[in-house]
Amino acid sequence: MDLSIKQTQKQVLAPQVELSTRILQMDGLQLAEYLKEMALENPVAELDFPHAQDEAESRRQMALRKLEWLESQTHRERENTGYYEEDDSPLEPQISSVEEESLSDHLMKQAAVHCTPELFPVVRYVIGCLDENGYLKVPDGEICAEVPCTPEALALAVASVQELEPAGVGARSLAECLRLQLAPEDTLARRLVTDFLEQVAKNRTDALAKTLGVSTEEISGAIRRIRRLNAKPGSLYCRFERPAYITPDVVVTSFQDQYNILLCEFSYPRITINEGYLKMAKETSDKQVADYLADKLGQIAWIQKCIESRNATLLAVTKTIVKRQERFFRYGPRYLNVLRMRDVAEMIGMHESTVSRAVRDKYLQCAHGVYPLRHFFVQGVEGASGAVSAHDARERIRELIGTEDPAHPLSDQKLADLLARDGIEISRRTVAKYRDALGIQPAAQRRG
Repeated sequence: MDLSIKQTQKQVLAPQVELSTRILQMDGLQLAEYLKEMALENPVAELDFPHAQDEAESRRQMALRKLEWLESQTHRERENTGYYEEDDSPLEPQISSVEEESLSDHLMKQAAVHCTPELFPVVRYVIGCLDENGYLKVPDGEICAEVPCTPEALALAVASVQELEPAGVGARSLAECLRLQLAPEDTLARRLVTDFLEQVAKNRTDALAKTLGVSTEEISGAIRRIRRLNAKPGSLYCRFERPAYITPDVVVTSFQDQYNILLCEFSYPRITINEGYLKMAKETSDKQVADYLADKLGQIAWIQKCIESRNATLLAVTKTIVKRQERFFRYGPRYLNVLRMRDVAEMIGMHESTVSRAVRDKYLQCAHGVYPLRHFFVQGVEGASGAVSAHDARERIRELIGTEDPAHPLSDQKLADLLARDGIEISRRTVAKYRDALGIQPAAQRRG
């Protein structure tokens, strides 16, 4: 391997920082599973289950699980080299159904085989940044700052992720996603998705053929190949299979116009230290035993710190959401304000990517129901007095069409003009998009 490439790979994610990021992203159920798995491998750890009726029975079950795990290790290599399978066969990427495997798990298994040890931690971090559709939306600068790593190492990591299956993951745009799925020799289709994607969407075969100097048959064939591609490669997998009943991570209640926020810490066990091992660590004169116990005690201390940081971040984000979306909590779902993750990040002094991870897969329960925390982030359109929520714009379109003259229905341009009069500045195309989202036909089909 080239020496310069090796040097770019040396700056990798510190294990402790990576673990902190992973725990921040976990919801309560995922955190509970992680702690159970960790306790099987760390004899110093004890878990206090909130709903256990008998603490002694809880500890007995944990001891039995540890013994079962230790017994299973006799049939596999004791050295942990990353992700491994249940048997002795070489690790091979496995395609599983949506119910059995998440996108990140599927990618991690492949990365463990194909990535160099130096680059693997950065690749793992990039995989953790992918959204549910497999896109990489976190800016390079934020990733480099949080890992930390050089831009060159990040570029290598992203390229490695983009070589994994399913094809198209790790892309930053739709055009890149489609291009990653096309064969290198399919130059026409690659040119179309790179430079003419909007015309492809509108099926402008003749214009494209004239522009590129090829036949309409060639253009039509390339468009057919493009339309067979998957614009959301990550959607084939689920990040976490939830039970029918959703366990909220945050509960918001109100009393006399005051809002109380409760983190649902009962959804995962509390991690503590076995007193016997703690005493042994203090009294042993065996250096090997002392070093081993110190390492295991340090692991628990860091996990406890990560959980505290996760909860503090989640609480800070939720407090800001409640403050900025006060109309929602007071009056109901129709009263969401414009709120971006960037706004919350600035208010609590954190990176936007940190806010994104804090709300990932997490749910909030309030008087109006249970909602994903991402539900409270609403993109806006320009209004006379600032940003107006897209929801408000759509509702205004619904009202205008609901009161129109059936003999003379309002065109999209007329709707845009009326919205502008109300202080909502959006284009005719945006009106058409919102109208379609409402399930309302164009003016020509509405004429009575």
